[in-house]
Amino acid sequence: MKILLVNPYPKDRPPVAPWPHLGLVLLAAGARAAGHEVRVADYAYSPKAPPVASWIAGFTPDLCGLTLYTAHMSQARKTIAEIRRLTPVPIVLGGPHASLHAESLAGERLGDWIFRGECDRAFVEELPRIRRGTETRVVSAEPPDLAATPAPDFGPAFGSESMMSYPVQLSRGCPFSCSFCSVRFLSTRKIRTRGLEAALDEIAGAVRTRPRLREIRIVDDCPTYDLERFKEFLRLYRDRRFGLPLHIDNLRADRLDEEMLDLLKAIGVDHVCIGVESGNRAVFEAIHKGETLDEIVEAARLVRARGLRLYVCFIIGLPGATAAAERDSIRLARALKPDWIYWNLFQPHRGTDARAWFERHGRVLFEEDTSSLMGLDLAVTEAPCDTPEFPAGERVRIHLTAALESGAYWLNPLFFPRHLKLVAAYGLGRSFFVGLPAALRINFKMLLHKARRPVRRRVEGAA
Repeated sequence: MKILLVNPYPKDRPPVAPWPHLGLVLLAAGARAAGHEVRVADYAYSPKAPPVASWIAGFTPDLCGLTLYTAHMSQARKTIAEIRRLTPVPIVLGGPHASLHAESLAGERLGDWIFRGECDRAFVEELPRIRRGTETRVVSAEPPDLAATPAPDFGPAFGSESMMSYPVQLSRGCPFSCSFCSVRFLSTRKIRTRGLEAALDEIAGAVRTRPRLREIRIVDDCPTYDLERFKEFLRLYRDRRFGLPLHIDNLRADRLDEEMLDLLKAIGVDHVCIGVESGNRAVFEAIHKGETLDEIVEAARLVRARGLRLYVCFIIGLPGATAAAERDSIRLARALKPDWIYWNLFQPHRGTDARAWFERHGRVLFEEDTSSLMGLDLAVTEAPCDTPEFPAGERVRIHLTAALESGAYWLNPLFFPRHLKLVAAYGLGRSFFVGLPAALRINFKMLLHKARRPVRRRVEGAA
């Protein structure tokens, strides 16, 4: 069987993915091992990938699979409509949006089969039975055994030869109960691990075959759930002498210590990013993160004391937040003096406690085609939910205020017209000037850091 796997992405947005979609190349690995021919087109990674029509004409797939994200659903619907127009083959849907909205998508008849959850194994097992039908079939996939899951196969992904960052999973799942997070509906709260040596062997293979790589990135849902195990991985990584720095996603302030930070620094970790979420104690405690603001402040101090760069993440508009409460987040962000700040706009993901709070106390205005992220040029989206005390327009205004007053945006001359337009439109002249010294400091240090970033060392003796 010939299988085309697609990650739809709006054509008018710049690419954001540092590698071809990990979920799709994991499916590709399993399908190819079972004897199928696979192509992967991830338009969030490579907008130069041929259009879907070209793949259908040239590759003539027997099945098309799409991963769905809430933020990109308009483009996904256009892509699905195009596939339907060009070929009668079955369409399979998966990914976060499909997992959280399987029933409504089935009602739309958007796809023929929908996989909910981690479908690495289930997709391959069901391939012989996948057909077009009069009703959409929904498959709830059982979480796979990571020890028996093949390593991702980036070979079939268009543009993968240009990868500069390589993603690695040591585990999946997160045992914590953050009210805003949908991970427990996607990869469950149960931690599942793979052997550390298997992960290191995968890294060795990537380093050997992909000379453009500049970093290895650990993309676990909660990499330090078992801190001692993670430190053992760092020691093994150090001993292997790969010659590439690590980047670690999803670190928690209460799951790091001085030894871990020393190991990170020794193997060339560029920075440590900590999720703060809110600087207001009442809002913070209501999200049930399982750690305290005091622990976060102390973790930030430790990162600084070890000479590592500090990044932090905040979320504007969490349950119970008001414009006044968000001022606490801005004050904390400025006090921490991080090297970068991610200001995210709260998204009401289906099934989360935070969404249920808004359904009781406010409004969920829309779900699709909205993003939590702010562009480096201060590009923002409308707030997808609000309350009478904190209306949607004010949420966007505070989102911009936070970025301006903390200096977390690029001082690129090409962006100045947009900056000035936004400042004028929202009456944020004072915020602009208050945060300008921080913006100058952050931008100067970022440019200086990039100028000093070492060129990749040739790896000697890699396995």
